[in-house]
Amino acid sequence: MKHVAPIPAESQTGTSGSGTTAFHGAAEPALEIRGLQVRFPSDQGPVSVIDGIDLSIAKGEILGLVGESGCGKTMLARSILRLIPPPGRVTGGKIMFDGVDLLGLNHERMRPIRGDKIAIVLQEPMTSLNPALRIGDQITEVLKAHRPLLSQAERNALASDLLEQVGIQMASQRLTQYPHELSGGIRQRVVIAMALVCGDVRLLIADEPTTALDVTIQAQILELFTRLQAERRMAVLLITHDLGVIAQTAHRVAVMYAGRIVEIAEVNQLFDSPRHPYTRGLLLSLPRRGVGLPKSQLPAIAGSVPKLSNLPSGCSFYDRCPHHLEDRCQVSVPALEETRPGSWVRCHRWRELPAFELPADVKP
Repeated sequence: MKHVAPIPAESQTGTSGSGTTAFHGAAEPALEIRGLQVRFPSDQGPVSVIDGIDLSIAKGEILGLVGESGCGKTMLARSILRLIPPPGRVTGGKIMFDGVDLLGLNHERMRPIRGDKIAIVLQEPMTSLNPALRIGDQITEVLKAHRPLLSQAERNALASDLLEQVGIQMASQRLTQYPHELSGGIRQRVVIAMALVCGDVRLLIADEPTTALDVTIQAQILELFTRLQAERRMAVLLITHDLGVIAQTAHRVAVMYAGRIVEIAEVNQLFDSPRHPYTRGLLLSLPRRGVGLPKSQLPAIAGSVPKLSNLPSGCSFYDRCPHHLEDRCQVSVPALEETRPGSWVRCHRWRELPAFELPADVKP
């Protein structure tokens, strides 16, 4: 297991209780999310897909966001970019970036931020690339939108240079090719180049960027992410369901379940001493070295993520938790509490749970 050392902390801030912002890292955050609420209408009434999320990402930090499918990770990313599909809408909270609440900006004021200051890399590059356009045209199209004073020759030169920076050989030749002529790994590198081509990205959102790739290419892409992040001192929100990716890449981790953050910790602390039963279940579900069990016999968390339209009245993890108490966990939603400097958990019983030790043969 490879843990990434946390960024040296110049200061630590955090307040418990309602409206908590859990933040640990550089003195100034790149992004602060406060009390974010996102709802979709349904026949049964409004459904909260994001329910009161508070989260900060420090400048120069990689924050991992982990959880099962359906927990709301991608919807959180879309909220930051103001790209929630209708009829969903933000019904509360703030998203502060460069001292401005992004939720208060109209479409015209938001356009120059998307792709220039905040960029996103999606998990399947073929959904991000236009199959009918050459790679060079797609990269320079971003520059036309955000750097209109550049000549076409300057745009082409920037595109070629950036392809080389992300490890693509014969860059000038690649610019003339179509997406279907490239391998999955090269397509993902192209998407990363498109996200960073303007040169002023302060927050990069990577939504499952390695899911569609084989293990060898996945490792190369993760190495590329960490190198570019360190060189550019970007903040990165790395969304994944793979704790192995988190162990190799992130400085801090936020665990998400059913639209809420249930635990936040530095990556070493999370693997060594997870506080939430859901986090512990995710860790115990990891494959083990030298254990040739079929997938059906791997440890798993019982049950599944509840429908957001029918959440339990108390803790959303209640039905799956081996430690729940009916008179407490089923009655009220636990608050996000600080367990130690920089670490937070949403659990009524975190003080009472037995110590946790990750099995020695677990391989993230």
